[in-house]
Amino acid sequence: MQDKAKIYEMAEAAAMWMVKNQITDRLDANRGRVPKFYNPADNTISFSHNWMTGVACMGLLASYKRTGKQIYLEAAERAGRYIVALQVMDQRDERYYGVIRELTPQSLEYAPRDATSAAWALVWLYEATKNPLYLDRAVLFGNWHLRNAMYDGWPLYAQYMDPQLDNFYAKGSFQSGTGLFYYDLFMVSGDPRYIEFGLKPIAENYRDRFFYDDGMVILERDIFTWDIKAAAAQDLGAEDMHLFNDDFGAAMLQKAAELFKDESFRDQARKYAHWLAVHQDADGGYLNGKVPAGVPVSMMYFHDLGCYYKDDLLLQARDKALQKLIATQFSGTGDKGLDGAFQGEPFEDLSTAGGRYMNIRSTAYALMALWKIESDMPGIWLGAHNEPFVDPLRKGCHKLVW
Repeated sequence: MQDKAKIYEMAEAAAMWMVKNQITDRLDANRGRVPKFYNPADNTISFSHNWMTGVACMGLLASYKRTGKQIYLEAAERAGRYIVALQVMDQRDERYYGVIRELTPQSLEYAPRDATSAAWALVWLYEATKNPLYLDRAVLFGNWHLRNAMYDGWPLYAQYMDPQLDNFYAKGSFQSGTGLFYYDLFMVSGDPRYIEFGLKPIAENYRDRFFYDDGMVILERDIFTWDIKAAAAQDLGAEDMHLFNDDFGAAMLQKAAELFKDESFRDQARKYAHWLAVHQDADGGYLNGKVPAGVPVSMMYFHDLGCYYKDDLLLQARDKALQKLIATQFSGTGDKGLDGAFQGEPFEDLSTAGGRYMNIRSTAYALMALWKIESDMPGIWLGAHNEPFVDPLRKGCHKLVW
């Protein structure tokens, strides 16, 4: 693997890109957001959605924990406060009370998985700061999600706060990482409902119903019948991004294996990681570079599972993924909107002139993946070295005074 000093340098550059490009003006209602997409060729820029602001916050928190630099914590809190501003606090309609809107405080739509990433950041802000505001808002969202966003052990697809617009109900594979949010929320709140009705059914359904025999992800199933809605494709395309970036489902499976003492969860994650390794390009990317977000996510899996199983195939795939990240990080351009960020996939409605543009998905995921393989310190999001759950009963009885 690459010299860890180089990985540290790359991670800090990405974190500083977030700090330098975050909106900080307290008179601006966008305060806390970071660029979602930036193309210097025609100065196209747009700003982060709820989940994008959340994963940026998580990357900044990892940077703070690894470096101890207050500037990263301050930026993470700004991101968290934007997320807080997106949360619906009107109690008159329990269908929406506690949900986190998709884009701005005026948005009528939300995708439960996207809102989960935003709430997940609040869990980690509480863990880092112990500010009860963040735990209160995360619990409020978790309770909303249990009440309104789960059906038959799987999260719903997309919902709208407008009776003229129909909700989407399909079971998407990208919802799988929601189980890990529920685990983290349990760890800070102590409420076992988040395991019983959140992590456990999601982990079991992902393991049992979302993989083909060769380890490839099944992207979508019908809400009521579990019928597969998209058959396995012979020719994969960039639209199949979630085959290579499963939004942390395989990380969730590894946590389920640990918590439930059932290695079948980790075995499925390993099978998926092998599928990813087989489909890696020679340079460590996917589909000739068309799925950059898959590189850092799979690199995390190659690292954790490769180390756990002492699997040389996965460790070699990790090193190839790292080389791809090195090759796609912008540096020395003189443009603060690029330097430190990573080349990303385009959005359909945004310009790709010049072929050089950043995307917050690949940038934020790369930041977390770099810290993950650079350090074994606990407390970093998705880290394998975090303290496992131990029933407090096993630690001895409380010495009560009253």
